[in-house]
Amino acid sequence: MNFSRQVKEEFPASSSSFSGGVLPPTATPAPPQPMEGLHEAGPPPFLTKTYEFIEDTATDHIVSWSRGNNSFVVWDLQSFSLSLLPKYFKHCNFSSFVRQLNTYGFRKVDPDKWEFAHESFLRGQRHLLKLIRRRKALQPNVYHQAPDPCIEVGRFGLDGEANRLQRDKQVLMVEVVKLRQQQQTMKTYLRTMERRLKKTETKQQLMMNFLAKAIQNPDFIQHLIHQKHKNRELEDAINRKRRRRIDQGQLPVVNDVALDDQMNQKDKSLEKDDDLDERFWENLLNEANEDC
Repeated sequence: MNFSRQVKEEFPASSSSFSGGVLPPTATPAPPQPMEGLHEAGPPPFLTKTYEFIEDTATDHIVSWSRGNNSFVVWDLQSFSLSLLPKYFKHCNFSSFVRQLNTYGFRKVDPDKWEFAHESFLRGQRHLLKLIRRRKALQPNVYHQAPDPCIEVGRFGLDGEANRLQRDKQVLMVEVVKLRQQQQTMKTYLRTMERRLKKTETKQQLMMNFLAKAIQNPDFIQHLIHQKHKNRELEDAINRKRRRRIDQGQLPVVNDVALDDQMNQKDKSLEKDDDLDERFWENLLNEANEDC
């Protein structure tokens, strides 16, 4: 066998680059580039949510874009506060929503309706929302600057607040008048109770003096009893005489007047037994002093 026979080459002849035994260089891939706008800050969630419900045509009867598409109008304030705000912001405070608009530079276009505008808040241009920035806190010296000629939405609630304070003032005035009336009633009641208390104290003092006089002078009681019987007999005699004259016929006017005066004087000088008032005790003590 002849082992010196040349072995046939199996590589194709058309590959000239491998004929010299040198491999072709490998191509290096380009490094990945970041997506455009990946690291850019997006619009604040407040602006995004506000834009969403304004774009929603189903709520155009509550809030919608204006005819110029450069502002939005809240048509139904009550429905806006009770339905849209809780859905998007978890609260129903319209004043808080307006304060948020103010912090982002929105302005109130028409003082007679809830229309708000911002130069970067436009219909169909959602990409402009990222240009709206939150206002920084004002420095102390800023408060001394001249006021902005445009109508800031933060001032919208001044009239409503003034009206609410006026109503509260009226309610308080009614309460004050009611309390004053109650105070006058209590003063009158206290004065009445004070007079009654003084009368009671005076009556007790007279009773104590009467008892002391009765203890010191045993004949004092007998004298009073005798005097009382005499007064009662006199009173009965006058009454009988008056009834007899009435039975006989009409009395002259002069006699009637005289009898009435006599009875009135008698009633004033002596009270009934169950009505021991101050005058009764004073009469008793005066009689006791005269007897002594």
